[in-house]
Amino acid sequence: MKDKLALEGGTPVRERPLPEGWPGGWLIGEEEKKEVLEVLESKSLFRHYGPNLLRKVDKLEKEYAEYMGAKYALAVSSGTAALIVALAGLGIGPGDEVILPAYNFIASVGAIIAVKAVPVFCEIDDTLTMDPEDLEKRITPYTKAIMPIHMRGIACDMDRIIPVAKKHNLPIVEDYSQANGASYKGKKIGTFGDVGAASLQYHKVITTGDGGILVTDDNLLYERCVRFHDQGAMRMDEIDGMNPDKLIIGQNFRMNELTAAVGIAQLHKIDRITEAMKNSKRRIKKEISGIKGITFRRVPDEEGDTGATLIFYLPSEEIAKKFHQALNAENITASLAYYSGQHVYAHFEQIREKKLLSRIKCPWECPYYKGEAKSLEKGMFPKTDSFLKRAIHIDMVPIFTRQDEQDIIDGIHKVARALL
Repeated sequence: MKDKLALEGGTPVRERPLPEGWPGGWLIGEEEKKEVLEVLESKSLFRHYGPNLLRKVDKLEKEYAEYMGAKYALAVSSGTAALIVALAGLGIGPGDEVILPAYNFIASVGAIIAVKAVPVFCEIDDTLTMDPEDLEKRITPYTKAIMPIHMRGIACDMDRIIPVAKKHNLPIVEDYSQANGASYKGKKIGTFGDVGAASLQYHKVITTGDGGILVTDDNLLYERCVRFHDQGAMRMDEIDGMNPDKLIIGQNFRMNELTAAVGIAQLHKIDRITEAMKNSKRRIKKEISGIKGITFRRVPDEEGDTGATLIFYLPSEEIAKKFHQALNAENITASLAYYSGQHVYAHFEQIREKKLLSRIKCPWECPYYKGEAKSLEKGMFPKTDSFLKRAIHIDMVPIFTRQDEQDIIDGIHKVARALL
Protein backbone atom coordinates (compact mmCIF):
# COMPACT_ATOMS: atom_id res chain seq x y z
CA MET A 1 0.00 0.00 0.00
CA LYS A 2 2.99 2.30 0.48
CA ASP A 3 3.38 2.98 -3.26
CA LYS A 4 -0.32 2.83 -4.09
CA LEU A 5 -1.57 6.32 -4.80
CA ALA A 6 -4.04 7.75 -2.29
CA LEU A 7 -6.08 8.68 -5.36
CA GLU A 8 -6.51 4.95 -5.92
CA GLY A 9 -7.15 3.96 -2.31
CA GLY A 10 -3.62 3.94 -0.91
CA THR A 11 -2.42 5.63 2.27
CA PRO A 12 -1.60 9.35 1.83
CA VAL A 13 1.92 10.55 2.50
CA ARG A 14 0.48 13.03 5.03
CA GLU A 15 -2.51 12.88 7.33
CA ARG A 16 -3.48 16.50 6.67
CA PRO A 17 -2.78 19.11 3.97
CA LEU A 18 0.27 21.35 4.09
CA PRO A 19 -0.03 24.79 5.75
CA GLU A 20 -1.66 27.31 3.42
CA GLY A 21 0.48 29.78 1.46
CA TRP A 22 0.30 32.72 3.86
CA PRO A 23 4.00 33.55 4.43
CA GLY A 24 3.71 36.70 6.54
CA GLY A 25 0.43 35.65 8.10
CA TRP A 26 1.94 32.62 9.81
CA LEU A 27 4.46 34.82 11.63
CA ILE A 28 2.05 37.38 13.04
CA GLY A 29 2.84 37.61 16.74
CA GLU A 30 3.84 39.83 19.63
CA GLU A 31 5.59 42.39 17.42
CA GLU A 32 2.43 43.14 15.44
CA LYS A 33 0.37 43.18 18.62
CA LYS A 34 2.71 45.72 20.24
CA GLU A 35 2.63 48.04 17.23
CA VAL A 36 -1.17 47.89 16.91
CA LEU A 37 -1.80 48.43 20.63
CA GLU A 38 0.37 51.54 20.54
CA VAL A 39 -1.91 52.99 17.87
CA LEU A 40 -5.09 52.03 19.71
CA GLU A 41 -3.81 53.56 22.92
CA SER A 42 -2.95 56.75 21.03
CA LYS A 43 -6.58 57.03 19.84
CA SER A 44 -5.11 58.32 16.58
CA LEU A 45 -6.03 55.92 13.77
CA PHE A 46 -5.90 58.38 10.86
CA ARG A 47 -2.52 59.00 9.27
CA HIS A 48 -2.70 62.79 9.33
CA TYR A 49 -4.02 63.77 12.75
CA GLY A 50 -5.34 62.68 16.14
CA PRO A 51 -4.81 63.48 19.84
CA ASN A 52 -1.47 61.65 19.96
CA LEU A 53 -0.45 60.89 16.38
CA LEU A 54 2.37 58.32 16.19
CA ARG A 55 2.92 58.62 12.41
CA LYS A 56 3.16 54.88 11.80
CA VAL A 57 2.39 55.30 8.09
CA ASP A 58 5.26 57.76 7.77
CA LYS A 59 7.54 55.31 9.57
CA LEU A 60 6.53 52.40 7.34
CA GLU A 61 7.19 54.47 4.22
CA LYS A 62 10.61 55.58 5.44
CA GLU A 63 11.72 52.11 6.53
CA TYR A 64 10.36 50.45 3.41
CA ALA A 65 12.11 52.93 1.10
CA GLU A 66 15.36 52.23 2.93
CA TYR A 67 14.83 48.48 2.67
CA MET A 68 14.16 48.73 -1.05
CA GLY A 69 16.99 51.14 -1.77
CA ALA A 70 14.46 53.59 -3.20
CA LYS A 71 14.18 57.33 -2.70
CA TYR A 72 10.45 57.29 -1.93
CA ALA A 73 7.77 54.87 -0.75
CA LEU A 74 4.05 55.62 -0.60
CA ALA A 75 1.75 53.42 1.48
CA VAL A 76 -1.78 52.95 0.15
CA SER A 77 -4.93 50.95 0.86
CA SER A 78 -4.29 47.93 -1.40
CA GLY A 79 -2.03 46.53 -4.09
CA THR A 80 -4.67 47.42 -6.65
CA ALA A 81 -4.64 51.00 -5.36
CA ALA A 82 -0.84 51.03 -5.67
CA LEU A 83 -1.12 50.12 -9.36
CA ILE A 84 -3.89 52.65 -10.01
CA VAL A 85 -1.94 55.43 -8.28
CA ALA A 86 1.23 54.50 -10.19
CA LEU A 87 -0.56 54.56 -13.55
CA ALA A 88 -2.37 57.78 -12.73
CA GLY A 89 0.90 59.35 -11.61
CA LEU A 90 2.37 58.55 -15.01
CA GLY A 91 -0.57 60.22 -16.72
CA ILE A 92 -1.91 57.00 -18.25
CA GLY A 93 -5.53 57.40 -19.35
CA PRO A 94 -8.11 57.26 -22.17
CA GLY A 95 -6.71 56.26 -25.54
CA ASP A 96 -3.62 54.62 -24.02
CA GLU A 97 -2.52 50.98 -24.02
CA VAL A 98 -0.56 49.23 -21.26
CA ILE A 99 1.16 45.91 -22.00
CA LEU A 100 1.17 43.17 -19.36
CA PRO A 101 1.71 39.40 -19.44
CA ALA A 102 -1.21 37.04 -20.12
CA TYR A 103 -0.46 35.37 -16.77
CA ASN A 104 -1.35 37.87 -14.05
CA PHE A 105 -3.89 38.54 -11.33
CA ILE A 106 -7.10 40.32 -12.32
CA ALA A 107 -6.12 43.31 -10.15
CA SER A 108 -3.34 44.19 -12.60
CA VAL A 109 -5.82 44.29 -15.48
CA GLY A 110 -8.43 46.06 -13.36
CA ALA A 111 -6.02 48.84 -12.42
CA ILE A 112 -5.34 49.59 -16.09
CA ILE A 113 -9.05 49.69 -16.85
CA ALA A 114 -9.67 51.87 -13.77
CA VAL A 115 -7.59 54.66 -15.31
CA LYS A 116 -9.52 54.13 -18.59
CA ALA A 117 -6.56 52.63 -20.46
CA VAL A 118 -6.70 49.42 -22.52
CA PRO A 119 -4.86 46.29 -21.27
CA VAL A 120 -2.81 44.57 -23.99
CA PHE A 121 -1.55 41.09 -23.17
CA CYS A 122 1.67 39.43 -24.26
CA GLU A 123 2.98 35.87 -23.99
CA ILE A 124 4.98 34.53 -21.07
CA ASP A 125 8.08 32.36 -21.31
CA ASP A 126 9.38 29.48 -19.18
CA THR A 127 9.87 31.84 -16.22
CA LEU A 128 6.05 32.31 -16.21
CA THR A 129 6.72 36.02 -16.55
CA MET A 130 6.67 38.46 -19.48
CA ASP A 131 8.32 37.19 -22.67
CA PRO A 132 10.54 40.11 -23.77
CA GLU A 133 10.43 39.09 -27.44
CA ASP A 134 6.64 38.95 -27.59
CA LEU A 135 6.44 42.16 -25.55
CA GLU A 136 8.11 44.11 -28.34
CA LYS A 137 5.72 42.67 -30.93
CA ARG A 138 2.74 44.06 -28.98
CA ILE A 139 3.95 47.67 -28.95
CA THR A 140 1.82 50.05 -31.01
CA PRO A 141 1.65 53.86 -31.39
CA TYR A 142 -0.89 53.76 -28.53
CA THR A 143 1.35 51.93 -26.05
CA LYS A 144 2.11 54.25 -23.16
CA ALA A 145 3.51 51.89 -20.47
CA ILE A 146 4.85 48.38 -19.86
CA MET A 147 3.80 46.41 -16.77
CA PRO A 148 6.11 43.47 -16.02
CA ILE A 149 4.64 41.23 -13.31
CA HIS A 150 7.03 39.36 -11.04
CA MET A 151 4.90 36.24 -10.63
CA ARG A 152 5.03 33.60 -7.93
CA GLY A 153 7.99 34.92 -6.00
CA ILE A 154 10.64 35.55 -8.67
CA ALA A 155 11.93 38.43 -10.76
CA CYS A 156 11.24 38.89 -14.45
CA ASP A 157 14.21 38.90 -16.81
CA MET A 158 14.67 42.65 -16.45
CA ASP A 159 17.91 42.72 -18.46
CA ARG A 160 15.82 41.91 -21.54
CA ILE A 161 12.71 43.95 -20.69
CA ILE A 162 14.42 47.27 -19.86
CA PRO A 163 16.12 47.65 -23.28
CA VAL A 164 12.75 47.19 -25.00
CA ALA A 165 11.23 49.93 -22.84
CA LYS A 166 14.15 52.26 -23.47
CA LYS A 167 14.13 51.61 -27.21
CA HIS A 168 10.50 52.70 -27.42
CA ASN A 169 10.73 55.37 -24.69
CA LEU A 170 8.10 53.69 -22.52
CA PRO A 171 7.81 53.89 -18.73
CA ILE A 172 7.86 50.67 -16.71
CA VAL A 173 5.37 49.98 -13.92
CA GLU A 174 6.59 46.92 -12.02
CA ASP A 175 3.93 44.84 -10.32
CA TYR A 176 5.86 42.88 -7.70
CA SER A 177 2.90 42.03 -5.47
CA GLN A 178 3.72 38.31 -5.53
CA ALA A 179 7.46 38.78 -5.05
CA ASN A 180 7.93 41.44 -2.38
CA GLY A 181 11.50 41.11 -1.12
CA ALA A 182 12.86 39.50 -4.29
CA SER A 183 15.89 40.89 -6.06
CA TYR A 184 17.49 40.70 -9.48
CA LYS A 185 21.27 40.75 -9.67
CA GLY A 186 21.54 42.37 -6.26
CA LYS A 187 18.91 45.07 -6.75
CA LYS A 188 15.40 44.88 -5.31
CA ILE A 189 12.67 44.30 -7.85
CA GLY A 190 10.26 47.20 -7.93
CA THR A 191 13.18 49.60 -8.30
CA PHE A 192 14.08 48.85 -11.93
CA GLY A 193 11.19 50.69 -13.52
CA ASP A 194 9.87 54.20 -13.17
CA VAL A 195 7.63 52.98 -10.35
CA GLY A 196 7.02 49.69 -8.56
CA ALA A 197 3.78 48.62 -6.90
CA ALA A 198 3.17 45.84 -4.39
CA SER A 199 0.32 44.31 -2.42
CA LEU A 200 0.30 43.59 1.31
CA GLN A 201 -2.77 41.34 1.07
CA TYR A 202 -2.84 38.21 3.25
CA HIS A 203 -1.44 35.78 0.67
CA LYS A 204 1.67 37.90 0.09
CA VAL A 205 5.23 37.58 1.45
CA ILE A 206 4.49 40.18 4.12
CA THR A 207 0.95 41.19 4.95
CA THR A 208 -1.23 43.78 6.61
CA GLY A 209 -4.40 41.87 5.70
CA ASP A 210 -4.98 44.36 2.92
CA GLY A 211 -2.79 47.25 1.93
CA GLY A 212 -0.27 48.26 -0.67
CA ILE A 213 2.87 50.25 -1.26
CA LEU A 214 4.68 51.81 -4.20
CA VAL A 215 8.26 52.97 -4.67
CA THR A 216 9.97 55.40 -7.02
CA ASP A 217 13.09 57.53 -7.32
CA ASP A 218 11.33 60.17 -9.43
CA ASN A 219 10.56 63.34 -7.45
CA LEU A 220 7.82 64.61 -9.74
CA LEU A 221 6.19 61.18 -10.13
CA TYR A 222 6.21 60.76 -6.36
CA GLU A 223 4.51 64.13 -5.88
CA ARG A 224 1.86 63.26 -8.48
CA CYS A 225 1.20 59.92 -6.77
CA VAL A 226 0.99 61.54 -3.34
CA ARG A 227 -1.55 64.05 -4.57
CA PHE A 228 -3.64 61.53 -6.49
CA HIS A 229 -3.85 59.05 -3.59
CA ASP A 230 -5.02 61.71 -1.12
CA GLN A 231 -8.00 63.47 -2.75
CA GLY A 232 -5.79 65.38 -5.13
CA ALA A 233 -4.24 67.56 -2.46
CA MET A 234 -0.88 67.61 -0.85
CA ARG A 235 -0.97 65.39 2.21
CA MET A 236 -1.56 67.28 5.40
CA ASP A 237 1.90 66.76 6.80
CA GLU A 238 4.59 68.76 5.08
CA ILE A 239 6.60 67.34 2.17
CA ASP A 240 9.62 69.43 1.26
CA GLY A 241 9.43 71.13 -2.09
CA MET A 242 5.71 70.60 -2.71
CA ASN A 243 3.41 73.47 -3.46
CA PRO A 244 0.32 73.16 -1.20
CA ASP A 245 -1.77 75.19 -3.65
CA LYS A 246 -1.17 72.87 -6.60
CA LEU A 247 -4.39 70.85 -6.34
CA ILE A 248 -5.60 68.14 -8.73
CA ILE A 249 -8.61 65.79 -8.82
CA GLY A 250 -7.64 62.59 -7.03
CA GLN A 251 -9.00 59.68 -5.04
CA ASN A 252 -8.75 58.34 -1.50
CA PHE A 253 -6.28 55.48 -1.37
CA ARG A 254 -4.69 56.39 1.96
CA MET A 255 -3.35 53.83 4.41
CA ASN A 256 -4.40 54.11 8.07
CA GLU A 257 -2.21 53.91 11.16
CA LEU A 258 -3.40 50.42 12.25
CA THR A 259 -2.54 48.91 8.89
CA ALA A 260 0.87 50.58 8.91
CA ALA A 261 1.53 49.31 12.44
CA VAL A 262 1.20 45.73 11.23
CA GLY A 263 3.28 46.57 8.17
CA ILE A 264 6.19 47.85 10.26
CA ALA A 265 6.36 44.62 12.26
CA GLN A 266 6.04 42.50 9.12
CA LEU A 267 8.73 44.45 7.28
CA HIS A 268 11.16 43.65 10.07
CA LYS A 269 10.52 39.94 9.34
CA ILE A 270 10.72 39.97 5.54
CA ASP A 271 14.27 38.64 5.21
CA ARG A 272 13.60 35.96 7.80
CA ILE A 273 10.50 34.90 5.86
CA THR A 274 12.17 34.76 2.45
CA GLU A 275 15.27 33.00 3.76
CA ALA A 276 13.17 30.27 5.38
CA MET A 277 11.17 29.74 2.19
CA LYS A 278 14.27 29.73 0.00
CA ASN A 279 15.92 27.11 2.22
CA SER A 280 12.87 24.85 2.07
CA LYS A 281 12.63 25.25 -1.69
CA ARG A 282 16.34 24.50 -2.20
CA ARG A 283 16.19 21.32 -0.13
CA ILE A 284 13.09 20.05 -1.94
CA LYS A 285 14.44 20.88 -5.40
CA LYS A 286 17.69 19.08 -4.65
CA GLU A 287 15.86 15.89 -3.68
CA ILE A 288 13.53 15.80 -6.69
CA SER A 289 15.94 17.12 -9.33
CA GLY A 290 16.76 13.66 -10.64
CA ILE A 291 13.18 12.70 -11.50
CA LYS A 292 12.88 12.09 -15.22
CA GLY A 293 10.00 14.06 -16.71
CA ILE A 294 10.16 16.96 -14.25
CA THR A 295 11.60 20.27 -15.50
CA PHE A 296 11.91 23.19 -13.12
CA ARG A 297 10.64 26.65 -13.94
CA ARG A 298 13.51 28.86 -15.08
CA VAL A 299 14.42 31.48 -12.49
CA PRO A 300 16.40 34.44 -13.93
CA ASP A 301 18.12 35.03 -10.57
CA GLU A 302 18.05 32.06 -8.18
CA GLU A 303 19.72 34.01 -5.39
CA GLY A 304 17.09 36.75 -5.59
CA ASP A 305 14.14 34.33 -5.43
CA THR A 306 11.81 34.80 -2.43
CA GLY A 307 11.28 31.03 -2.38
CA ALA A 308 7.52 31.56 -2.22
CA THR A 309 6.60 28.92 -4.81
CA LEU A 310 8.13 25.71 -6.13
CA ILE A 311 7.05 25.29 -9.76
CA PHE A 312 7.90 22.49 -12.16
CA TYR A 313 6.69 21.42 -15.60
CA LEU A 314 5.47 17.99 -16.64
CA PRO A 315 5.64 16.54 -20.15
CA SER A 316 1.98 17.05 -21.07
CA GLU A 317 -1.26 18.65 -20.00
CA GLU A 318 -2.81 15.23 -19.29
CA ILE A 319 0.04 14.13 -17.02
CA ALA A 320 0.00 17.49 -15.22
CA LYS A 321 -3.72 17.13 -14.45
CA LYS A 322 -3.25 13.63 -13.04
CA PHE A 323 -0.11 14.66 -11.16
CA HIS A 324 -1.97 17.58 -9.60
CA GLN A 325 -4.90 15.42 -8.50
CA ALA A 326 -2.59 12.73 -7.13
CA LEU A 327 -0.45 15.17 -5.12
CA ASN A 328 -3.50 16.72 -3.48
CA ALA A 329 -4.83 13.27 -2.60
CA GLU A 330 -1.51 12.69 -0.82
CA ASN A 331 -2.21 15.94 1.10
CA ILE A 332 0.63 17.67 -0.74
CA THR A 333 -1.26 20.86 -1.57
CA ALA A 334 -0.57 21.80 -5.18
CA SER A 335 -2.26 23.86 -7.87
CA LEU A 336 -2.46 24.05 -11.63
CA ALA A 337 -2.63 27.78 -12.35
CA TYR A 338 -4.34 27.40 -15.70
CA TYR A 339 -7.31 25.54 -14.30
CA SER A 340 -7.75 27.65 -11.18
CA GLY A 341 -8.42 30.50 -13.61
CA GLN A 342 -7.68 33.36 -11.23
CA HIS A 343 -4.43 34.41 -12.89
CA VAL A 344 -4.92 33.39 -16.52
CA TYR A 345 -6.18 35.59 -19.36
CA ALA A 346 -8.32 32.77 -20.82
CA HIS A 347 -10.50 32.71 -17.72
CA PHE A 348 -11.05 36.47 -17.50
CA GLU A 349 -14.66 36.29 -18.62
CA GLN A 350 -15.36 39.71 -17.15
CA ILE A 351 -12.67 41.19 -19.42
CA ARG A 352 -13.71 39.23 -22.51
CA GLU A 353 -17.30 40.37 -22.09
CA LYS A 354 -16.37 43.85 -20.83
CA LYS A 355 -18.53 43.49 -17.73
CA LEU A 356 -18.45 47.04 -16.45
CA LEU A 357 -21.28 48.53 -14.42
CA SER A 358 -21.41 51.55 -16.70
CA ARG A 359 -23.47 51.64 -19.89
CA ILE A 360 -20.54 52.74 -22.07
CA LYS A 361 -17.75 50.15 -22.03
CA CYS A 362 -14.86 52.55 -21.64
CA PRO A 363 -11.89 52.19 -22.20
CA TRP A 364 -12.57 50.00 -25.26
CA GLU A 365 -15.48 52.14 -26.48
CA CYS A 366 -13.82 55.42 -25.55
CA PRO A 367 -13.74 57.71 -28.62
CA TYR A 368 -10.12 58.55 -27.81
CA TYR A 369 -9.02 54.94 -28.26
CA LYS A 370 -7.92 54.29 -31.86
CA GLY A 371 -6.13 50.97 -31.30
CA GLU A 372 -7.22 47.46 -32.16
CA ALA A 373 -6.90 45.60 -28.84
CA LYS A 374 -10.65 45.44 -28.38
CA SER A 375 -11.19 41.70 -27.92
CA LEU A 376 -9.83 38.88 -25.81
CA GLU A 377 -10.42 35.23 -26.64
CA LYS A 378 -9.29 31.88 -25.28
CA GLY A 379 -6.38 30.46 -27.23
CA MET A 380 -4.94 33.85 -28.22
CA PHE A 381 -1.71 33.07 -26.34
CA PRO A 382 -0.78 29.45 -27.10
CA LYS A 383 2.69 29.71 -25.56
CA THR A 384 1.23 30.95 -22.29
CA ASP A 385 -1.42 28.20 -22.37
CA SER A 386 1.20 25.52 -22.98
CA PHE A 387 3.37 26.53 -20.03
CA LEU A 388 0.52 26.99 -17.59
CA LYS A 389 -1.26 23.74 -18.46
CA ARG A 390 1.90 21.80 -17.58
CA ALA A 391 3.05 23.76 -14.49
CA ILE A 392 2.57 22.38 -10.96
CA HIS A 393 2.72 24.99 -8.17
CA ILE A 394 3.48 24.21 -4.51
CA ASP A 395 3.47 27.11 -2.05
CA MET A 396 6.34 27.39 0.40
CA VAL A 397 5.81 28.94 3.83
CA PRO A 398 8.33 29.99 6.51
CA ILE A 399 6.91 27.56 9.07
CA PHE A 400 7.64 24.39 7.11
CA THR A 401 9.30 21.78 9.29
CA ARG A 402 11.86 19.33 7.95
CA GLN A 403 9.05 16.76 8.09
CA ASP A 404 6.87 18.98 5.89
CA GLU A 405 9.73 19.24 3.40
CA GLN A 406 10.30 15.50 3.48
CA ASP A 407 6.60 14.85 2.94
CA ILE A 408 6.67 17.04 -0.17
CA ILE A 409 9.74 15.19 -1.44
CA ASP A 410 8.22 11.79 -0.70
CA GLY A 411 4.88 12.77 -2.23
CA ILE A 412 6.42 13.99 -5.47
CA HIS A 413 8.56 10.86 -5.76
CA LYS A 414 5.56 8.64 -5.06
CA VAL A 415 3.37 10.28 -7.68
CA ALA A 416 6.24 10.39 -10.18
CA ARG A 417 6.82 6.65 -9.81
CA ALA A 418 3.18 6.01 -10.62
CA LEU A 419 2.71 8.53 -13.44
CA LEU A 420 6.11 9.16 -15.00
